[in-house]
Amino acid sequence: MPEPNVPPPRARAVATQWLGRPFRARTRPDGSPASPVITIRRGVRLAAGGAAGVVIVLLAVWLAILYMPLPASQVAPRVAAALQERLGPDYVVSVADAELHRGGEGVELRLVDLAIARKDGPVVAEAPRVELRVDGMSLLTGSVVVRSVHVTNPRLDMQFDAAFGGASVRADLPRRIHDGVVDLDRLLGRDGAAGALEEVDVTGATLLVAPRSRAPLNLDGVDLRLTRAEGGAFSLTASSARAAERWTTAVTVKPEGDARLIDLGFENVDLAPYSAPFAAKAGAAPLKGRVSGHLSARIGADGALRAGGGRLAGRALQIATPSAPTDPALPAIEFDALQLAVAWDPSAGALVIEPSRIAGRGGQMSFSGRIAAPAGDRPLWTSTLEGRDVLLAAESGGEPPLRLDRISIDATFDAAAGVFELSKAQFLGPTAKAAMTGLVRFEGDSPAIRLGLVSEPMPASALKRMWPFFMAPAARSWVVENVSGGTVDELSLSLDVPSGALARGGPLPDGSLALAVMFSNATLRGKPGLPWIEGAGGRVDASARQVTAAIGDAYVSGAKDTLRLSAVRFDAPDITPSNPRATVTFKADGGIDPVMMLLASGAAGANPLPAGFDASKVSGRVTADVSVGVDLGHPPAAPGPGTAVAVKATLSDVTIASVFAGRAFENGAFRINVANGKTDLSGKGQIGGAPTTIVVAEKPSTDGALKRELTATLTADAGDLTRLGFDVPGTLRGAVPLEASMSIDEPGAPISLSADLKTVGIDGVVPGFRKPVGQPGRLAFTIDKSADKTTVRNFAIESGDRSVRGALTFGPKGEFLSATLPIYRPGPGDDARVEIEKARTGSTKVLVQGASLDLKPLLDAFRGKSAAARASTSGGGAPAMPKTLDVTAKLGTGLGYGGEALAGLDLKLAMRDGKITDADGSARLGAGAIRLATAEDGRLRLTGQDAGAFFRLADLYGRIDGGVFDLRASLVGGPGLLRMRDFAVRNEDALVRARQSTGADRGGGSATRFDRLRIAFVEGGGKIDVKEAALTGPQLGATLEGLVDYSADKVSMVGTFVPAYALNNLFARVPILGALLGGGEHGGLVGVTFQVTGRTGAPVVTINPVSAVAPGFLRKMFEFRQDGGDAARAPATQQ
Repeated sequence: MPEPNVPPPRARAVATQWLGRPFRARTRPDGSPASPVITIRRGVRLAAGGAAGVVIVLLAVWLAILYMPLPASQVAPRVAAALQERLGPDYVVSVADAELHRGGEGVELRLVDLAIARKDGPVVAEAPRVELRVDGMSLLTGSVVVRSVHVTNPRLDMQFDAAFGGASVRADLPRRIHDGVVDLDRLLGRDGAAGALEEVDVTGATLLVAPRSRAPLNLDGVDLRLTRAEGGAFSLTASSARAAERWTTAVTVKPEGDARLIDLGFENVDLAPYSAPFAAKAGAAPLKGRVSGHLSARIGADGALRAGGGRLAGRALQIATPSAPTDPALPAIEFDALQLAVAWDPSAGALVIEPSRIAGRGGQMSFSGRIAAPAGDRPLWTSTLEGRDVLLAAESGGEPPLRLDRISIDATFDAAAGVFELSKAQFLGPTAKAAMTGLVRFEGDSPAIRLGLVSEPMPASALKRMWPFFMAPAARSWVVENVSGGTVDELSLSLDVPSGALARGGPLPDGSLALAVMFSNATLRGKPGLPWIEGAGGRVDASARQVTAAIGDAYVSGAKDTLRLSAVRFDAPDITPSNPRATVTFKADGGIDPVMMLLASGAAGANPLPAGFDASKVSGRVTADVSVGVDLGHPPAAPGPGTAVAVKATLSDVTIASVFAGRAFENGAFRINVANGKTDLSGKGQIGGAPTTIVVAEKPSTDGALKRELTATLTADAGDLTRLGFDVPGTLRGAVPLEASMSIDEPGAPISLSADLKTVGIDGVVPGFRKPVGQPGRLAFTIDKSADKTTVRNFAIESGDRSVRGALTFGPKGEFLSATLPIYRPGPGDDARVEIEKARTGSTKVLVQGASLDLKPLLDAFRGKSAAARASTSGGGAPAMPKTLDVTAKLGTGLGYGGEALAGLDLKLAMRDGKITDADGSARLGAGAIRLATAEDGRLRLTGQDAGAFFRLADLYGRIDGGVFDLRASLVGGPGLLRMRDFAVRNEDALVRARQSTGADRGGGSATRFDRLRIAFVEGGGKIDVKEAALTGPQLGATLEGLVDYSADKVSMVGTFVPAYALNNLFARVPILGALLGGGEHGGLVGVTFQVTGRTGAPVVTINPVSAVAPGFLRKMFEFRQDGGDAARAPATQQ
């Protein structure tokens, strides 16, 4: 197979023949040598041959270039030199590799790693791959004419920040714009580097818009396309199809006579990349937002703008405010929408702003104006702006927006001197009128600024909206947050900032700012959280470093009272820090309600009130001198350091509702001193009529920090304690100095209570505990409260050798839950342990253990005889016995009445719903044993061998000797039955008198023997109702009925003595006749009526001897009534 581009052998032979002919010797036809003289014909032939040879050589070279690849070492330098010649000496071009070959559409030049850089400057364009379609005929002349270009993934430095960001604000900017247009013409013009280009297609380009600005900004994924049309017109489009960054621009340039028409259209273009150089120069963030629009211009041959105009629409615009890097960023100016229409007035050389509109969350405005270019040698720009229908949104909620009918602004800019002068700025509206002038001189690192502002009276809300946010931002922020109403009667503002001051950052120099405001009927506060001061009138003076405000009289409203303020002064001596410190001082006189609300809110520092205290319950009067130190400028999420408060106050007529058990603290008088974070409070008053003193003191805690402790001393007698809700059992004589202390700074801290009992007499507060007045004693315990219970810890009541210690637990409603008393010694000789637990189901468990315990208080409490038992029930009576009960008791000795005692007491008892389900107990009593067991119907059965000892132990009757008894009863009350046999009653004078009156006395001495006793009774409520009692013996019998009321300590019973009972009772058993003669089943033919009255411990028996001669039915006439109403009418003998 022949090699490519190599002619076949025959072709080579023919070519050799023709090419070799001129070099062979010439001869005649006959073979002789030809003449050496060149004829005309021969000359023509030689010239034609030479021209043909040259053409052939050039054609061969051209074909070689077209069809034979050339090495990079020959192509790359030539391409680089050609491009650099086109771009001029300001640029340096480098190509890593190049290849020239013929493609489908002609000659193509492929370049690898093309880089174009400014001379001694940055690289402005670089591309990994460039494909150029070259004019093939231009190759014969040695030049490269590019018809189209296709570039993939280039990086293009637009030099926007260098061209425009480096421009001086005085005069460089117009020149820089002109130079940019010249560079563009040099590139795209017919004679430019790309003048022959018919098409440019760039895909995936990265445009470095402002790579050297403070915030570098680039555009990625940009597609560029340049096309030319007939007549010299061309269009350039740029777009981005990225999902998150869609935008398009198109520029069309078309010749029209001696002028050029330029048409620019753009959609959704991001302003940030193009504003970055200017923003960086001004020390601000780039302008944010998107714009769309259309601009057109007609430029003459002399470069003058002959006509122009267009419209622009912007959305979501944010204009950042310049600030030093060390200063906190100021809020940006935000606009939701901008509609701008402009037109060029060639006769006046001015840009006319046709009716336009701008709107945002801060307000809206319609405006128009004009900007005139310099007319003479002096580069003086002039501008006017007229705003109509201006509506500015309120700075604070609840305030009306500010409406301005007209804004008129006249300004000039001297580009040569760098001076911007605001000659007039008027703001006119129904509620606000103000005028301003200013001067900005651009020099040094930052401009010098002069500004003056005066106003007529206006609402405070209008001032807040008209106050520029970049002027004294700390003072303005305080006014916006803390002034909600009032009238600004007079305002003047002057600003004089020297050159370079803004560039240095930090506060403005001294003397650069002066603000004076006179106001009336204002509503203001020191900082968020502090109460509003209303009706204030005064003056505010501010400079670059300090702010002061003085107010004459004002007031603070509370829920119930009004607090009047005077001599109010606000001082911020140094507002240069980001969070300046300020002090508010004032005098207060009036209702305490606003003060309590302030303290409870915590806005004035640490809350001095007890944790959980409801400040709304307090009323009274206060007179105070107050100083409050606050840090300004902290956001609510980070409030900063605590507020320093200094207070000297006197409180009077203080009432605190429902302090304890619904009782109020009344007639209070306090003195308060707060300074250096320390609070001292002391005062006195009454709670439920009981004198009370209160002291708040600071004490070091375990970690060394000072903790506030409140101590209240309440001097109360039994009546006071009852009114305060204390259920005091027993009797209490005298006043108890009860002292309670608690930590204020710890929510839920325990409350410690103690009392000196020396001046108090006690009986039955704890069963068996008695202490006379004057004997030393003490009470102490600690209360821990939680959501589900209250625990009384370290409970102790002591006096001499009497001591009860332990812990008690109560439910959320104050109901008793448990008691653990490891030391239970209420009386002399007592030594026991008591545990009581009440389950939520209602059952109660009682455990009593020990060597010795006096049972008399428990017996009295059970029968309702003691003062403690009577106090525990309304209207007297025994305390309610639990229906469900478990009792376990083990005592070595249980002391009772009459010198009797239970020895070796071992008891277990279970009761459910008032019925005994299990009972087992034993002990030694008197001359025999005593046992406890279960009887029928859920009752107890108590049996013993010494009835006299049992009656004496229980303090029922002390004159019985011996006897066997059987008692059946219920612990919760109800019917009962007592049987006794073989016992004697000694030293009962009533029985001796009855025997004597009836003739039954046969020298039996002082003892009267009985065979049997049967008593049917009903017990309940501390009373025993004897329904029927029958007593029989060989000498005497008796019947008895009536009431024994232990709760009232009273006996009221009546009965009849029957002598010779066995014989005498026979008549009572005879039908019909027995009822008439004997007076009843247990009566007799002869009998003496009697009654028993008096106290349960010392009853008095009264007999009626006259009744002895009357038969049974008549004897009823002589019976005593149980209430004693007829006792005085009958002859009687008391024993």
